[in-house]
Amino acid sequence: MKVVFISFSDFKGGASMAAYSIFNSLKKKNFFFLTAYSKHKKSIVIYNIFNKIQIFILRFIEKSLIFFFNKKKYHQSLNIFNTFMYKKIKFYKPDIINIHWVNRSMISLSEINRFEEKIVISLHDMWFLNSTEHYFERKKRISNFLDRICWDEKKNLINKKNVFFIAHNKWMLNKATSLYPHLKSKIFLSKYYPINTNVFKPRNKFNLRKKYNLPLDKKIILFSAQDVNDKRKGYHYFKKILTKLSNNDNFFFLSIGNTNQNLNYFENYKHFKFLSNNETSEIYSLSDIYLCTSIIDNLPLTILEALSSGNLVISFKNGGATELLKNIGLSFKVSDIDKIIKFIKNISDFELKKYSNRSRSFALKNFRYHNSEKQYQKILNTIYKLKIK
Repeated sequence: MKVVFISFSDFKGGASMAAYSIFNSLKKKNFFFLTAYSKHKKSIVIYNIFNKIQIFILRFIEKSLIFFFNKKKYHQSLNIFNTFMYKKIKFYKPDIINIHWVNRSMISLSEINRFEEKIVISLHDMWFLNSTEHYFERKKRISNFLDRICWDEKKNLINKKNVFFIAHNKWMLNKATSLYPHLKSKIFLSKYYPINTNVFKPRNKFNLRKKYNLPLDKKIILFSAQDVNDKRKGYHYFKKILTKLSNNDNFFFLSIGNTNQNLNYFENYKHFKFLSNNETSEIYSLSDIYLCTSIIDNLPLTILEALSSGNLVISFKNGGATELLKNIGLSFKVSDIDKIIKFIKNISDFELKKYSNRSRSFALKNFRYHNSEKQYQKILNTIYKLKIK
C-alpha cells in the first residue's frame, strides 16, 4: 500500500503539526508526506520558489474575493484556483491520498475531484463540511456565487465513492454524520492526535522558571494560539480573566502567539511572540494551568500538549475539548467567566497536583505514537481493501 499525505505545512499551525505527527507515528516505507511549506527532513517540499510565489498570489486574490463578496464570522478558504499539485501527487502513484489541511490555495477542489485513487480526508476543522468557512455554527448557508462554486465542488467530492473521512474526536464525528447521515459508513474515528510525550512532559519547574526569569512561587496560567488576534481563539476572554486577577499576588499569566496587542501594563503578565518547539514544551512544563478560551474548535493540539506536560486544563465547552476533559480537566460555558475565576482563586496546591498527575497519566495512556499508529493503520488498511464499484 502506497499512501501520500498532503498538508500545507508539517509544522506551522496545529492541524499541520497534527498531520505530521500522524505520519511520523506510522513510519512506513511507502508513505510520503508532501507539503507546500516545510522544514522536516522526512517531508517533501513540492513547490519551488516560483510555485510558492504563485500560490501566494492566488491566496491574495482569494482573500480579496472573500473580503469584498463573502464576509462571514470565521476564517474562510476557497481553494478554487488550480495549481501544480495534481501532477505532483500522481507522480507517486498512490493507492490512497490522505488530505489534511490544504488551504491557502495549495490545491484546488477541482483538482481533488479529478483523482480516481481512494481519498481520505482528515477533518482537522469543518471546512470540508460546508462552503467556505473553517468553522460554522449552523448548517451550510449558500448566500452568494463564491459559496455556490465551493459547495458544488465539495458536494461532488463528498458524494464520490472513492472519498472517505477520518475524525479525531466524537464531536467532529457527530457533526459530520448529523450533517450528512448518508456518509456514516464512510467516516472513521481515530481518537486524538499523537503527541511526543518525551518532549511534552513534566520537568523541574523551579529550574525552568529561573531560566525564563519568571516568578518561582506563583501559580502560572498559560494561554497559547498561533494567531492571538483570531477572534475564534477567544483571547479577549483570557484578557478578562487576566484583568480580574491582575492584582492577585498568587498568579502570573503567560501567553504565546503572534499578536499586535500590547498588554505589558499588567505586572503579572508576560507574552512570547515566537518560541521553538522545545522552548514551547518548557513553557508548558513550568506552567500550572493551561487556559483554552476558544469559542469553537475541533480539538486544539495545545490542549493535548498541555495535558502531556502535566497541566490542569481549563477550557470553554467547545468541540472535542468538552469530551476530552470530562474526567481529567474542566470545561465551562463561555458565560461562566466568573466561575472560572472563582475556581482558579480557590484551587489548592494539593488539588493542582492531583489534576497534574491525572493529566499526565491520561496523556501517556492515550496520546503516545503507538496509539495513533494502531488506529490510523487499521483505518487505512480497511479503506485500501474496499472494492469501489
